[in-house]
Amino acid sequence: MNKITTEQADIVGEVANICIGNAATSLSLILNRPTNITTPRVEVLAEEASLSSDNHVLVKVPYTKGLDGTNLLVLNVHDALVIASLMMGGDGTGVESMTLDDFSLSAVSEAMNQMCGTIATSMSELLHVPTDIGYPLINCKGKKTFEIPEELCNGTDIVKVTFRLTVGELIDSDLLQLYPISIVKQITKQEE
Repeated sequence: MNKITTEQADIVGEVANICIGNAATSLSLILNRPTNITTPRVEVLAEEASLSSDNHVLVKVPYTKGLDGTNLLVLNVHDALVIASLMMGGDGTGVESMTLDDFSLSAVSEAMNQMCGTIATSMSELLHVPTDIGYPLINCKGKKTFEIPEELCNGTDIVKVTFRLTVGELIDSDLLQLYPISIVKQITKQEE
């Protein structure tokens, strides 16, 4: 069955909320700025997610242990540039003149790796299953390091979790997490 119930989506939302809340603490430490991620809005998308890397940075998080599959983090380019600036010793301002080159993408990858490592640890504690991830891969305009996972673009249900992310006065926007049906079923089965 390729449908996600409201109850399953709510469970994933709760798990995502706890995991991303812990990840916000990690992000705050590595950026040395107060970071807050709000309680999420959870939706079930019954059609293909719109995943353009023109205005967004797509971060593929492959699970290597505990869960079988991938989820995707989506953040806007401005936020990625602020994170890159802070990771590289800047103050996070004036990013309009920056581009997502190899150095800034490496910095964003490391920030996402730290966040996603925390997410995996939290997921492991919540599901009582040792969980681990591979190194995050990034797509953005002009740079493609992975293909969008088939299960996020083949018309099956997807859980879209939207968080409001703030980093000091520098970022105030949405951070999205997309969970394909395979991951949703694994999480909800563990939570039952």
